[in-house]
Amino acid sequence: MGKNHCSLLLHDISERIYLFETPEEVDGFLTEAITLLMGESGASLGAVFVRDDRSQELVFRVGIDDEGYWDRSICSKDQASRRFRYDGTDLGRAFREGATRFHTYSEDDEAHPLKSKILIPIIRGPEKMGVFIMAHKDAHAFSDVDHEDILNTSSLLGAMLAESTMLINEGAKEPSTLERGPSVIKGIKTSEGLVEGRALPIWSDTNSAVEHLPPQGTPQEEEALFNRSQSLSLEQLEEMQNASAAIDSEIISLIFTAQYYMLKDESLTNKILTRIKEGFSAPDAVHAVIDEYAEIFSNMKELRFAEKAQDVRDLGFRLITNMGKPRDEGFSYKGQIVLSRHIYPSDLFRLAVEKVAGLALRGAGVTAHISILARSLNLPVLVTDDKDLLEIPEGTPLLLDATGGRLYIRPTEETITSVRKQRALKLSVRDFYMLKGSTSDGVHVHVAANVNLHNDAKVAVAQGAEGIGLYRSEFPFILKKDFLSEEQQYRIYKSIIDTQQGKPVIMRTTDIGGDKLLKGRSEEETNPFLGVRGIRFSLANREMFRNQLKAMLRAGANADLSIMVPMVTDVEEILTVKEELALCIEQLKNRKAEFNPAPRLGAMIELPSAAMAVDELAEETDFLSIGSNDLTMYLLAIDRTNKNLSHLYRSYHPVVLKVLAQIAEKSGDKISELSICGEAASDPVLLPFLLGIGIRKLSVIPSKIEEVKRNLFNYSIEEAEKIAQQMLSIRRIGDMEKYIKAL
Repeated sequence: MGKNHCSLLLHDISERIYLFETPEEVDGFLTEAITLLMGESGASLGAVFVRDDRSQELVFRVGIDDEGYWDRSICSKDQASRRFRYDGTDLGRAFREGATRFHTYSEDDEAHPLKSKILIPIIRGPEKMGVFIMAHKDAHAFSDVDHEDILNTSSLLGAMLAESTMLINEGAKEPSTLERGPSVIKGIKTSEGLVEGRALPIWSDTNSAVEHLPPQGTPQEEEALFNRSQSLSLEQLEEMQNASAAIDSEIISLIFTAQYYMLKDESLTNKILTRIKEGFSAPDAVHAVIDEYAEIFSNMKELRFAEKAQDVRDLGFRLITNMGKPRDEGFSYKGQIVLSRHIYPSDLFRLAVEKVAGLALRGAGVTAHISILARSLNLPVLVTDDKDLLEIPEGTPLLLDATGGRLYIRPTEETITSVRKQRALKLSVRDFYMLKGSTSDGVHVHVAANVNLHNDAKVAVAQGAEGIGLYRSEFPFILKKDFLSEEQQYRIYKSIIDTQQGKPVIMRTTDIGGDKLLKGRSEEETNPFLGVRGIRFSLANREMFRNQLKAMLRAGANADLSIMVPMVTDVEEILTVKEELALCIEQLKNRKAEFNPAPRLGAMIELPSAAMAVDELAEETDFLSIGSNDLTMYLLAIDRTNKNLSHLYRSYHPVVLKVLAQIAEKSGDKISELSICGEAASDPVLLPFLLGIGIRKLSVIPSKIEEVKRNLFNYSIEEAEKIAQQMLSIRRIGDMEKYIKAL
């Protein structure tokens, strides 16, 4: 194996990988590469093994065995490919360690006619893809290898496999168990919960609904079938809009009205009826026209229109499903566990309204707003990378344990009973509902609720919240995928404020931006989280901002109203907001409208620049609130929704704690008006620290209110101050984690 000879041989043929489209072509190419390398080294055996992460094994892919050794002890041509675990073998160790390994056998060892072997890990950047093995009859064949050449060879093999990753994975995949019996898909929780239901794979297309329909009738019968389905679908949509016990009647109206009028649109229905007259069945006609409309929307550049493609598909799914059900039964999501590749906030809301049991999503592209909204709707949601999720047949019995990060396929009664017992152990006696938050030495700590929807506000009252500490006003915008009028916002905000019956309410102005685009912003930003979001977006859209401020002022008439500004960079933005607020108050006076003329104004501390300017912000505001989630993200430069970095996101990082303490100190006389929201506010580990640095106001999700009150009662202020000082003296994250475990 001369200097750089192996890597040069591979380099000469590597470009041809782009031409291959089938596993067989890739196998042939890899075999050619092995032949060249064996010829250069004089080896008698060569093989490529690729990883299979599902089974944690290395799987034989291709190989050459000139001496017949292989067929006797590695694999048989008549059997499935031989597999080796990641641990316990030379092959597995070479893969796991990412280092070339050599092995020599004794000349007297008859069981091994090939006396030496070399195992080269196949690596592409940080990714370990498999192992290349060669064996030789000479015990000293690989003793003088060029290590630089070996590294280059490993890299080139990795590049070749990377170009055919999907084909390689396909070749190594185990036969699916989804059609046979019980199995489990693992994931991570987005929203807690445990539910049973039937699988409903949706939103790839409407084909699954078409497959369960009766044979085609005459054109007259098919037209009657469509008319009946249209009528039933309109009744269902109207019923949802008018439901008195609806989650958020105003937002429901915004979402379902569009579908209702779409279904009454003559241009849509006439196209379907025309297809039926041309000989299409009713479901095929709906399928064709719906796909046509969805394609038109999908190709629109502006995101709010492109997302409407899903509204169209959902309507088509309803129409076709209603064709296959009796009129008194009709289409329903009730008891279904939806399986999908992605979901929009409006879809999530719609499914909750329609009583879906839960969701399992394939892929990591779940935004923070999806997570927040799912929790507000008490909807269990699991996210998984498992490709088998979307292969689960419709109607398959499922048990979704989102809390435990498991989706059980065809679960046995024993499994269902066991999982339910595990979850029941986590339930606790609720006895802090009507108590105010208090430490063990009687110091009052105001515990308010984070609210996104009307349902949250009602739950917050039932849980004993001392008002609303954060109302995220962007959710109606996100759910409608467009701007809202002043009147629409007024009705939504008033319904939220009315639930509190005089308790204080903090309404945050719209935090639009990041990964969310609205009308007027059709261009995606290169780095949206450092772009036009929060107050930057509002000040760039002044009319929208003024409509929102006026709606909040009107809704807060005769109420304890505060208005909070998100993503503040410096005091200049607050001064500009004050000018806009004064303008809106003047306009409402001129209209002789009823409104709140003196709301309290506050700023969220989420950016490092705002944290450094706390003293200036405190002078120009009535209160401050720490947005712990974003502040931690920006301080550590870590996107917590990125699965590759989430393990580095730590709210108790020494740097984060130091900044929190500085914010409290620089608040000065406003310390009593400093609150904290985000996950840190309900974290039992951080609670004594927050008390110890002087924070006396917390805002948490409604389901955490009682737990936070109970945890508060475990500490006196003196104890909390000691813990805070000890935590602030720690400089390394490893030491911090040891300290936290010992608490």
